Amino acid sequence: MFDNQREKTLAGLLGGAVVLGFGFQTIDNWLLQPAQNVQAQVNATRAKNEQLALDLQTIEHAQRNLKAIRNQSLPSEPATASMMYQGWLMDRVNDARLNEAVVTPGRAIAEEGVGHRIPFTVQATASLRQIGRFLDDFYSTQTLHRITFLKIDSQGQSASTTRKLTLTLEALALADAPVRESLPAPDRKASHTPNRPTLENYFARRDPFRRTVIEPARTPVVASTPSPAPVSKPTPKIDSLATMRLVASISKAGQREAWFFDTRTNKELIVTIGEDLNLTGFSGRVVGIDAESITLASQDQSHVTRLGQTLRESIKPVVN
Repeated sequence: MFDNQREKTLAGLLGGAVVLGFGFQTIDNWLLQPAQNVQAQVNATRAKNEQLALDLQTIEHAQRNLKAIRNQSLPSEPATASMMYQGWLMDRVNDARLNEAVVTPGRAIAEEGVGHRIPFTVQATASLRQIGRFLDDFYSTQTLHRITFLKIDSQGQSASTTRKLTLTLEALALADAPVRESLPAPDRKASHTPNRPTLENYFARRDPFRRTVIEPARTPVVASTPSPAPVSKPTPKIDSLATMRLVASISKAGQREAWFFDTRTNKELIVTIGEDLNLTGFSGRVVGIDAESITLASQDQSHVTRLGQTLRESIKPVVN
C-alpha cells in the first residue's frame, strides 16, 4: 500500500494525530465537562445559600420588630385595655397639671385579623407649656397609640394664658398581645437639660398663637407754636404671611390636613393636598403634607413650612 518508508512514517503520524484528537475529545466529554457541570452546580448552590441566609436575616429582623410591636400593645381584651389606658391618660393629665380635665373612652372598634382600636377624648384647660408637657409625655411613651385630632382655642396673648384643649386619640390592642399589668411611663431622659428640643420648652419661650399688634402712628403735638399742616402717613402694611402660622398636621379619614392659625384675626385655616392657598402677596398650591410640615408650590418653586413656623419664614419676599 505504501511504496516507501517515508510514506509509511507520514501515515503513522497522521493516524496518531487523529487518535490523539479523538482521545482529547473523549477525555473532555468523559471527565472535564462533568467536572465543569459540577462546579456550576456548586456556584449556583452557593448563591442560593447566600440568598437564603439573607432572607433568614430579613425574617429574623421582622420577627424582632413584630415582637417589639406586640410588647407595645395594650392587652388584647378590649375592656381591660380601655381601663388600663384611661388610667395611663389620667396620670399624664395629672403630671402635666391640666385643669378641669375630662377623659372619655369610646367604644372599641374591631379590626379583623389585628385586634381593636380604642378611641378616647381628652378635654381640659391649660397653658401652652402644660399642653406641651402632655404632648411630650405622649410621644415619648413606647405604646401603640396616636393623636387623630388636636384643637387649641386661643383665649389670650401670652404663653401663660389658659387655653382650651380638645383632642381625640386612639390606642391599639393587638389580638396576640402579651399579658401586661401596666403601661410604661414616658421616657424622660435628659429632662434636666433646659434647652432640649421639646414642646414644653418651646411653648415656654414662644407663643405660636401670639397676635401681632401694630401700634398706631401718633402725630406729635407742639405747644404754643403753629404747626404745619399734618402730613398723612401711610397705613402700615400687614404681612399676611408673617401672621399665618402652621400649628398642626392632622390625619383625618385617610387624608392629612394642615392647620394654620392667623394671629392677626384669630381664625383657623385648614387646607388639604391639591388646594390653592391665596394670601396677600402670595398664591400657591398645596402639594404635600406630612406629620411635621407642609409643602407649597408657587411659580416653579417649592416652599416647606414646618410646625411652629410662619409662612413668611419659608417664603422669602421677592427682592426687586
